[in-house]
Amino acid sequence: MVSSLRLVSCVLVFAGILAAAAPACAQIALKFGHIVDTNHPIHTSGVAMGEHIARCTNNNVRVDIFPSSQLGNESALNDQIRIGGVDFANSGASFLSRNFVHLGVSSLPYIFRDRNHALAYSSSDVMKELAAGWEKATGQHILGVYYSSAFHVFAQEPFVKPDEMKGKKIRVPDAPSWMVFFRAINAVPTPMALGEVYLGLRQGVVDGANLPLAVSTSIKAHEVTKVVSMTFHQMEMGMLLTGAHVKRRLSADQWKCVEEGGRLYSLRAQEGNVKAEDELRDQMTKASLIRFVDVDMAAYQKATASIIDDKVKAGEFPQALVDRIRAIR
Repeated sequence: MVSSLRLVSCVLVFAGILAAAAPACAQIALKFGHIVDTNHPIHTSGVAMGEHIARCTNNNVRVDIFPSSQLGNESALNDQIRIGGVDFANSGASFLSRNFVHLGVSSLPYIFRDRNHALAYSSSDVMKELAAGWEKATGQHILGVYYSSAFHVFAQEPFVKPDEMKGKKIRVPDAPSWMVFFRAINAVPTPMALGEVYLGLRQGVVDGANLPLAVSTSIKAHEVTKVVSMTFHQMEMGMLLTGAHVKRRLSADQWKCVEEGGRLYSLRAQEGNVKAEDELRDQMTKASLIRFVDVDMAAYQKATASIIDDKVKAGEFPQALVDRIRAIR
């Protein structure tokens, strides 16, 4: 009888030890929400990041990815980062400029000479300083910055010259800086979540949509539009965000793995976006999915030339910041 009691006692003690140790060994699950389909570089790069973090932390940290706006649109995801409802989100400088206005300087129409200029900016000291300013203003972390893509206008008709877009309702993401270009050419920027764009175009709620090529294919915009006017009016910077709550949950070594994963994510996303821009036009043209039209770029640049100067005069951006970006080679 005494022997049995001792055995039961030992079992209970051992079970208690296991129960106490379980929380320390439990896998930490982190949520990554984004707004595009699983074939987009944002998603595939997120998968690569998750694999790295799992491997680096001996599977003590995992990343669960929720694509296609399952956890909300871009604005909602940014809000959830702040309150800890989401652990990672992909966003653009345009959205983040709501909390740190200078970060939106890269979203101004034609501030970059070309894609090489935008690529150089994405890893420049200027960008690093702006990212640090955003982190100081919000308390959140930018794990990586990358060239996202150039934006064009998908519609039923071409807009070779800016005056041809006058009065047209063009879908834009719900952030103020996206509206600047279209207002300058007298179009009507119409905020709309990405998940609503396909139906909005099909039903004629909007006359066109402001989209990059890779995103357009992920939502099948070519099924409900006929022409892409290649305006290159904005070259957006993509950013991988995480909240301060994530760093608090992790050990120093685990956080280092997350930072490494963020750098890998940015590298893969940028490579994927550049490749998509280089290949998609030819692929879509050969498949007769949509017609590409080269616009009168000089006319568009002239029509929007005063935007940057007006922003500087209004005190929104320092002239020195604009000059530093223009000087990047």
